[in-house]
Amino acid sequence: MTTACNNAGGRPPRWAAAAGLAFMACVLVLAFYGFAANTADPDLWGHVLFGHQALLTGVVERADSYSWTAAGAPWINHEALAEILMALAHRVAGGAGLFWLMTCCGLATWWLALRLGAERLDLSERWVAWGLAAVASVEIAFGFAARPQMFTGLALAVLLWLLRRVTAGRIGWAVALPLLFALWINLHGGALAGWALLWLTALAVSPLERLAGRWRPLTPTPRRVRVAVCLAAITATLALLANPWGVDLIRWLVASVSWLRPEIEEWNPTPWGWDHAPFFALLALTAGAWIFSKRPKSLWEAAVLGALALVALRSVRHTPLFCIAALALAPPYVADALRRGQTHLSRLAALARQPVTQTVACLVFTLLAAAILIATWQRDRDTWGTMAVPRAQYPLAAIEFIRQHELTGNLLVFFDWGELCLWELPASAVSFDGRLDTCYPRPVITEHWKLYRGQPCTAALLDLNKASVALLPHLPGTERLAWQPGWTVAYVDPLAVVLVRDLKRFPRLAALTLPVQAGPSAVTGRARFPDAPPKRLPASPLAFRAVSG
Repeated sequence: MTTACNNAGGRPPRWAAAAGLAFMACVLVLAFYGFAANTADPDLWGHVLFGHQALLTGVVERADSYSWTAAGAPWINHEALAEILMALAHRVAGGAGLFWLMTCCGLATWWLALRLGAERLDLSERWVAWGLAAVASVEIAFGFAARPQMFTGLALAVLLWLLRRVTAGRIGWAVALPLLFALWINLHGGALAGWALLWLTALAVSPLERLAGRWRPLTPTPRRVRVAVCLAAITATLALLANPWGVDLIRWLVASVSWLRPEIEEWNPTPWGWDHAPFFALLALTAGAWIFSKRPKSLWEAAVLGALALVALRSVRHTPLFCIAALALAPPYVADALRRGQTHLSRLAALARQPVTQTVACLVFTLLAAAILIATWQRDRDTWGTMAVPRAQYPLAAIEFIRQHELTGNLLVFFDWGELCLWELPASAVSFDGRLDTCYPRPVITEHWKLYRGQPCTAALLDLNKASVALLPHLPGTERLAWQPGWTVAYVDPLAVVLVRDLKRFPRLAALTLPVQAGPSAVTGRARFPDAPPKRLPASPLAFRAVSG
């Protein structure tokens, strides 16, 4: 945009340059708006808690010590290093530390992908990369809640940056690939996807390239590049073993990725609609550019984009990964396709060269950037700069009721609220939480889905008589539990229900008229994520045994 209307001297006219700068400023603040969304992820409490636990004890726990349905079961925490980093940020600056860690990680990922996308464009074409960046930022920000998955986004951008340099002949950068995977495997299980992309690249620059060259001439990859990529893939495979569980973590990741989870929204296929319109727009632009561009194409880039498009269509949680890759790899082909179609856009191009158009564009982009900044502040004015906990999403009032009336014991809890309860109710063990199959046996997980749907549970797997308190949303299973012998509804608000088993065990409820009813105020507003360390510390008994042993 900045140089789309160069004059004879090679410099853009004043208003063209100003319009370009205003456009880039607008895209930047749009990205900041997206990455600064501060609603807490359901697993945030657990990630920070487990990180604090590791910092305190100096060990990574290998057995569950937080639940009563999987107590002592093996726990493969594939996000241990990410949780330690999150705990360090929390230790330094509380909720604000988590907010800025998340925001900076997202912006760094987006910026690195943008730089990759723009580096092979002429100055007069770089507005294409910035335009794609505006679309991509909306979808990429979707995957950048304060959770370990944000590190997979950043690691993918770094992986693409390294592959671009290695395949361009700068093979010294291949040394960094195994180091990247040694870190990545301890940050998040998305390292497995990165490893698959690395091997896909190794195949694309060697046997697949020769096969494809039979029907479409391709510029052959130098032998030393092929060797460097293959050696990097082999050493990166070995680097994956540099984790506390060794090969067991790899086995678990493979099994977990192949497990379908229809009960969890983000693991379902990406639905067609406005919610993910940026993803589908980028998918269409990338596919169209690849078809219509005559620019020499890289087979490994096509393979990476194709693979990520497939997994993104299969699972909502992977759409940000495709958008990162599309922003990093697609702009040169989009620019070339547009240049070849410029005869059909000649009137629009002539209009864009008019000084009046450039002046109006400068003003519009400047005002839009200012409006986005104001919206960023107004959106979360009471909790801006820290992580926010919406009361309409998390049962803070119900938890306060449990705490005030000393309702302790085994807690039957909704999946999304389990790790919040680990932090806020340290005297209670939970039945289920967001760690899912990292420690919970799959039959136990299935029993919880049955419980929530109101179906009978298998006592050998989920014995409701072992629970003392239940914290559940308004679900069919909640109503069914309320009718079970021995269970009493103690508290109700528009979001959550608290039930107790064997009422006489809780003397603080004796003076109340049950159930206690709370109105809309219980689910109104947003609380700040706690700045203080979790109350569950000091370390759990299992962690102390690991230290002493």
